[in-house]
Amino acid sequence: MFDLTPMRKDRVLLTTVTGEPVQPVRLYYTIPSKPFITRKLSELRCTGEDSERGCWLWLYTAEAEPLAFDRPYAELPTEVHPVIIGTIRFPKKGGMTLELRSFERAIAAAKFFGPILGPRVVARRVRVVNRWFGAEELAFGPEEPERHLDQNVTTIDPRVAEERMDQYLSGAKTQEEKRRALERYYEDRRRDRRDVPLVEDFPLAPEEETPDFMHLTMTLRLRSIRAYEHWNGSTQVTLQDIIYRFAEKGAFNPMG
Repeated sequence: MFDLTPMRKDRVLLTTVTGEPVQPVRLYYTIPSKPFITRKLSELRCTGEDSERGCWLWLYTAEAEPLAFDRPYAELPTEVHPVIIGTIRFPKKGGMTLELRSFERAIAAAKFFGPILGPRVVARRVRVVNRWFGAEELAFGPEEPERHLDQNVTTIDPRVAEERMDQYLSGAKTQEEKRRALERYYEDRRRDRRDVPLVEDFPLAPEEETPDFMHLTMTLRLRSIRAYEHWNGSTQVTLQDIIYRFAEKGAFNPMG
């Protein structure tokens, strides 16, 4: 995996108890019903209902204990337990959210709950904060990073990019013409220097997802690398730059 060790010395990076950079993420699911989910959650020892907050908590214990984070379960001192690694809510009928403090926890959650909840529970969208946080930001409260998930959100409509690509492809008849049109499209995108917004909400493609959530993993880790670059002062680096960086190496694999 890409080395995301922070380099800057003037600020202390805010990390989770399990060692990853704090970078909030919220997964949005469609579900058959709330009782369908709560029945399955009640069968687990690593989840429990928090009636005061109106949510369910996912804890780093029991069935979740084998999950490997930067600081695994065996290295955590007794006094930090119970460690909450995710929060599950039901904001509307037929919907569920899973909120986590780091991208690595989100990846682990998708892989953990996927087989437990089954194919009728589908991750449809994801909302992310595209930056890391300094430890001093906790002065605004322990939940300051999570509050960003609901501030100045930019919702991405993939149809905009599809329509733009169609414009480049219009008139291209042969495979060679289509290839050149796509090259122009991607080169123009790179020159455009547009980057992802601070808080980004975008659809997933569940019909293309793999059983081990490879697409979600790649999506989040590319954004982790961008956050790493910006934290270390390379604020001119865009998500497209990172994608091209891997593509030019001939091995597009930010996951390993």
